[in-house]
Amino acid sequence: MFVKSVYNFEKAIERFNIHRLSVAVWYSLKYYLNFTVPIYYRITKRKEQQSVRKYTNKIVIVSFTTFPARMKTLPVVIESLLRQTVKPDRIILWLADTQYPDKEKVTALLKPFINQGLEVKYCDDLRSHKKYYYSMKNNPEAIVVTVDDDIIYPEDMLEKLLKAHKRYPNCIVANRVHRMKFNNNGPLPYSKWDTKICKSAKPDLALCPTGCGGVLYPPHSLDQRVFDTTVFKKICIYADDLWLKCMSFMKGTQIVLSESDIPEIIDVIGNKKNGLAKVNVEQDLNTTQLNNITKHYSIDWSAIKCMR
Repeated sequence: MFVKSVYNFEKAIERFNIHRLSVAVWYSLKYYLNFTVPIYYRITKRKEQQSVRKYTNKIVIVSFTTFPARMKTLPVVIESLLRQTVKPDRIILWLADTQYPDKEKVTALLKPFINQGLEVKYCDDLRSHKKYYYSMKNNPEAIVVTVDDDIIYPEDMLEKLLKAHKRYPNCIVANRVHRMKFNNNGPLPYSKWDTKICKSAKPDLALCPTGCGGVLYPPHSLDQRVFDTTVFKKICIYADDLWLKCMSFMKGTQIVLSESDIPEIIDVIGNKKNGLAKVNVEQDLNTTQLNNITKHYSIDWSAIKCMR
């Protein structure tokens, strides 16, 4: 498994715990994968996949969204999802109807993937919230795995999530997490959280999944207010990860990291400038939006603070 082997090499380097070396290797591997993976995908065939029934009897849906600026680089991301070691029941791409007036053009671009099972569906523009909203609402008894549209996923991304789900069927499982930090007034600013969590042996309310690594949501693991579009459009339209974290906390659902020693993920070159990173992180809107949700729902985070 080509992409997985590159991630494993990155993981081995990160164990040296030398920051500058890890960063240099990450950038090198990022450019290497972005150059070689499209070629690798063209000249090799997909391997036989395991049945998802090995891990669960529930329907498993991989769900994601994108926007026009990323359509050019989307094929390599979709191909990485189609080459997973475990075959999900459905892979659904949600597109905002107003952003794609020429739907025939979209169909032509994605036809090879549609022929392989990709479902392309159009919906209202809920920004990044599209990646989970409709799949969860329309399929309440399904496991929904959310992924991002700018990551080259290793072939075992979904398998890792499902293995952990089998051990912790009532928990939300993530391949990448942050750990929330608190003071007496509540959550500290997002920039103060522990962002490099490689090891977490058990489920934890303080963990916050980051969607870029892939996140598995079991049925009924979120508070039903997750579907309140009026609220999230008003107070956290740019922060779907934090919205989902709050909804899981309000439901009392713990988060578990899929396995220890997760390497840094590798994104598609040229996409970050079009994404939410600058808006949320550089302008600290993550903190603002988390405070908005906390205030709106009067969330009491003491259950986590008592465990610290």
